Amino acid sequence: MKKNNILYSTIILLASLTFGACGSDDDEPKAEGYTVSTVSQAPTWQIDWQGNEERPEWKEPDIQNYENWSIIKVQIEDALRPYTSSDDLMAIFVANECRAVQGPALLLGSPEQNTTTYLLKAWGNENDGEKLLVTLKYYNAQLKQLFARTAEITYNIGRDIGVGTDFIPQLTFGSSKYPVVQTFDITALLAKASVTPAVGDISAAFVGDECRGVNNGGSNHDQLTIFGRSEGESVTIKYYQAASGNIYTFPDVVKTENQQPSSITFL
Repeated sequence: MKKNNILYSTIILLASLTFGACGSDDDEPKAEGYTVSTVSQAPTWQIDWQGNEERPEWKEPDIQNYENWSIIKVQIEDALRPYTSSDDLMAIFVANECRAVQGPALLLGSPEQNTTTYLLKAWGNENDGEKLLVTLKYYNAQLKQLFARTAEITYNIGRDIGVGTDFIPQLTFGSSKYPVVQTFDITALLAKASVTPAVGDISAAFVGDECRGVNNGGSNHDQLTIFGRSEGESVTIKYYQAASGNIYTFPDVVKTENQQPSSITFL
């Protein structure tokens, strides 16, 4: 009699475990290499650009030490525009020597500043046509973060950059918080899930719970820029399909690595 009771209890236990596992699959269906969940509203994924750096004490160059100059007009990229303020700073360095430092440009006919535009007069002693390495540095006071991009240019005396044609460097590619930047093609992931990109869809990269990149359905749905703190981080890709409300999660499909050039092109 005891043997029958033990056998019966074992069968009940196994059955409950089996039904319990099936129940969890109904909540989040699993497929090979990814999971699917459904939401009622589009996610508000965004990168946290907040840093903790103190405002730099860049010193204005002594113009008595220089013979010539160039004018550079810089405009802030869209990703950083919501965070700009009159306390921000822009500077140009050649090696460790500051050649220009300036706050946001003044609005024409107004004492107010245009916090997304900078007009810098960069001083120099270089000869016309000489090659030199230039670093553009931008400090965002609200984010408490420094962004820097470097380029090798041919120095032209009296040259104007960004005046006739917009000069909008991707300063986020020179973030001190996320110094590792790469571009990841999610085409293969979407094909695995039989998802066709459409207007309104959103893709995002995550390291743990931290968002490291977002594509809000721009011109290229398949490309996702990932911002890393260091190389070798495991990145999870999430894709929101607007038509179905589904979020497809592809865990740990890529490791962060520096793929983007650290330099910029001066027009």
